[in-house]
Amino acid sequence: MSEEKVRKDRLLTGIVVAVSVSGILYFGIRAVTENSRQAQDNPYAYDIERFKQSGSGLAQYTEVQGIKLPLTLAYAIAVGPGDAVYVSGDEAILVFDSRGRLQISIPTSGRAWSLAVDTNGDIYAGMHDRIDVFDPAGARQAGWESLGEEAILTSISLTRDYVFAADAGSRIVWRLDRTGGQRKRIGDRDDAGDIPGFVIPSPYFDVGIDPDGFLWAANTGRHSLENYTPDGDLRSYWGEFSMEIEGFCGCCNPTHFAILEDGSFVTSEKGIPRVKIYDRLGRMAAVVAGPDRFDEGTVGLDLAVDSAQRILVLDPARKAVRIFVKPGE
Repeated sequence: MSEEKVRKDRLLTGIVVAVSVSGILYFGIRAVTENSRQAQDNPYAYDIERFKQSGSGLAQYTEVQGIKLPLTLAYAIAVGPGDAVYVSGDEAILVFDSRGRLQISIPTSGRAWSLAVDTNGDIYAGMHDRIDVFDPAGARQAGWESLGEEAILTSISLTRDYVFAADAGSRIVWRLDRTGGQRKRIGDRDDAGDIPGFVIPSPYFDVGIDPDGFLWAANTGRHSLENYTPDGDLRSYWGEFSMEIEGFCGCCNPTHFAILEDGSFVTSEKGIPRVKIYDRLGRMAAVVAGPDRFDEGTVGLDLAVDSAQRILVLDPARKAVRIFVKPGE
């Protein structure tokens, strides 16, 4: 083979290698660029901001002057006789009159995670695994027995005969008599009775009594509200998972609810903090306050309703009871 031939072959090989390397670099850079562009414009990206705006034009309530709370942490709210407002926080229960003026501060032996107030002004406080009872003046009348090592009492609701306590730790509702005895479990899974069982992924689990005397409980992991007889038979349920305004989003919502005198529901959520109203059949009827009315990351929006059907929202982030009314009322 001539020296000229060798030189030409080496030159050709060099050209082929150069072209190959250039091609690899070109397509590599192009792939990186396209992947970067796709990452920026991913049509499947989880864009929560869009859902925060959902329903912003549906708000039908106006916020009026509320109550500033002298608390570091706030847990629960209830309304009592004369529309007095009861708030638990830190290691106390604060009682305000209907105009928001502090009347008394009741010390508690720990944190009262939940509250209910009877028609005569007796206070029932969920102290983690038990219920303490105080008279209207704030004197402790009773400390009921523990409901178990796993108990976390996140909500209490009252009827003439019974005390219902939502237990997020045991994932059931307890029915107790007015002395704290005759315990009955409600909501255990029962395939024969078509009871699915409560799915409670986080310590938010609310109960309430409707105008007809039936029990409602929030099955937060199933994004629904369930209706039971006082004896624990499931009657009905409603609710669905959705990021849109009509549904309940996240892992476990609604975190709290209250029932109006016409049987409709006020609900609150975390993740996307918002307060809404549903009619008796579970159809969304109004937005009380959208996410734009709350601080980022707000959780624990406990709810109460007074005799004028004003909606009281406990806002732990702002350390306030915020009051919402329908315009003109």
